[in-house]
Amino acid sequence: MSGEVHNEFSGNAESVVQAGEIHVHHSDAPPDEVERLAQRLARAVAGQWKAEAAVRGLFGAAPLPIAWEMAGGQGAWSATRFADRYRQLPTPRRLVILGSAGAGKTTMAVLLVHELLAHRAVGDPIPVLLSIGSWDPAAEHLTNWLPRRLGEEYPVLGSGATAAANAGRLIDAGLILPVLDGLDELPQRRRAEALAKINQALSDHDPLVLTCRTDEYQTLLNGSDGLYAATVLRARPVAPEDVRRYLLAPHSARREARWRPVLDRLAAESRGPLADALASPLLLSLARTAYAPESGRDPAELVDTARLSSAAAIEAHLLDALLSTAFRSEPAARNAFAWRARRWDEAKSRRWLVFLAQHMKRLKTRDLAWWQLEQDGPASENAWTFGAAAWGCFSLAIIVAAVVGGRAVPWGFVWSGGGPIGAMCCVALWRGGAVRKRPHYRSKYSSVAVGGSLATATMFVVAWVATGGHVPVVPTALACAVALGLLVPNAMMSIYWDRRQVDVESVSPAVLMARERRAPLTVAAVSAILVLVGTDVVHEVTGLSRVNDDVPLSFRIAQCVMAFALWAIIASRWGAYQVTHARLALRGKLPWRLMRFLDDAHQRGVMRQEGSVYQFRHARLQERLVAGGRNPEGPGQ
Repeated sequence: MSGEVHNEFSGNAESVVQAGEIHVHHSDAPPDEVERLAQRLARAVAGQWKAEAAVRGLFGAAPLPIAWEMAGGQGAWSATRFADRYRQLPTPRRLVILGSAGAGKTTMAVLLVHELLAHRAVGDPIPVLLSIGSWDPAAEHLTNWLPRRLGEEYPVLGSGATAAANAGRLIDAGLILPVLDGLDELPQRRRAEALAKINQALSDHDPLVLTCRTDEYQTLLNGSDGLYAATVLRARPVAPEDVRRYLLAPHSARREARWRPVLDRLAAESRGPLADALASPLLLSLARTAYAPESGRDPAELVDTARLSSAAAIEAHLLDALLSTAFRSEPAARNAFAWRARRWDEAKSRRWLVFLAQHMKRLKTRDLAWWQLEQDGPASENAWTFGAAAWGCFSLAIIVAAVVGGRAVPWGFVWSGGGPIGAMCCVALWRGGAVRKRPHYRSKYSSVAVGGSLATATMFVVAWVATGGHVPVVPTALACAVALGLLVPNAMMSIYWDRRQVDVESVSPAVLMARERRAPLTVAAVSAILVLVGTDVVHEVTGLSRVNDDVPLSFRIAQCVMAFALWAIIASRWGAYQVTHARLALRGKLPWRLMRFLDDAHQRGVMRQEGSVYQFRHARLQERLVAGGRNPEGPGQ
């Protein structure tokens, strides 16, 4: 993967001779420049996962008691010295972390990244945690996917092709340790191919960490050798004494009294349903969260065998309790919207989360990406929704401009002009869906924009006929076509999407949305200026009567701004998201303040954040919500 292999020697000798090939690290950039880039990336990754670990409660007074054992019983690893044990692994330092659902695989991956970065020396590889579930090994090689994903997640590397190139330089220099989380989240038909592609991409000395569920990885071993030269760790059930210590920390007489019924049941039945459930790190942490003192819930509910007669029933109960408890109180940590924090209605919150979980299932993903919301439902539905809104907004702008300018409302232009604009928006939004799904869509954007410019010109022709020639169609249509079809897409998209953006170290959903919002608004502003100026220029060149003599400035501004703002918005992922979100919010499927709600759910422990996407705290929670709290195969499965 990095294209590097190096020689190792230990001991004393006057000279050393090696037979065979000699491989070295290589990079086109000077070593100092590459290391400076590595240091910037290391700071960004460290800040990202330190904050996320704090939100997940991994630094609290009671660390989650997760223990691991090497395959074949060759030794145990403790969570407190996990990074130290990893450093002691022989080259190439490859590690496979296995466990059942809820065993703490991702938790240990996060802590490993944090600890390695906390003690990183110059030249050490930077551990970067990426969810592997979004990778399609049949369509993209790992050597392409990895630098692309690094560039997307960490703006310190640059943007676009520059970011991927910088990430590739770090990989080539042996300064990246990929921590790939969730091999089991790939479709079953892709897992064996993914593992084979990973092995093909690794050179003899490339490190790698991979997490997977135990059964899924064991299935892969039936037809392959697994990850080459890797140490395999398996999660062990949490020991009863560790369960007791975790539930009581920090110890107090009051806390012990609250948990006494649970502790007594665990002591009496070491292999009962409750003991089996709490041996899972996930369910153990859920129990502590759901029955925190401020929740007002009594832990004695867990010993009610009439309601909770199996470990599956206890799991379902704890997942439901998490949702109920999370939205009853204020979030424990400050978030991006802390200054306007609010309490969410529990029933509505659950309904919104159910919809999001089902949306993710329809897309066959564990990642909740705001820009994929437009894929929920037929594209035509979004297109017609936005077309109607575009017509209404354009008409309102014309009416307001006429009133402000002291003129009669040009109803013919309202009906004849707004209609084509709405139709144009419908077509553009419908056809633009495939364009927005691609990461590099500038050329496609230009093609759609040319079509849009023709539609705009047609709109002015219709308006000219409907108003008896009162709208100066030739200069206005020509200026619109030139500005929209030729200048704006190629100039503004080149400026926006290809420029370096290093104002933040790592991407969050809110940061990415802010960037996507700036692009269409910038295009709209420049478009309006070009049309206003261009119309007069065309008038001068053609010798036609000046538009200023017939139409007030307020009318011209409203006409240009509304037409081009609407066009710029529908050609962006942000605009398509706004349309879909409004439609779903009107139906009660999502809150109007969706991003605030998701950020709040993240702080409350319901969601987790991985770069620019959200995920549910655990796949089991998503599966529970997909069924709306009910599962035909049994509770909590």
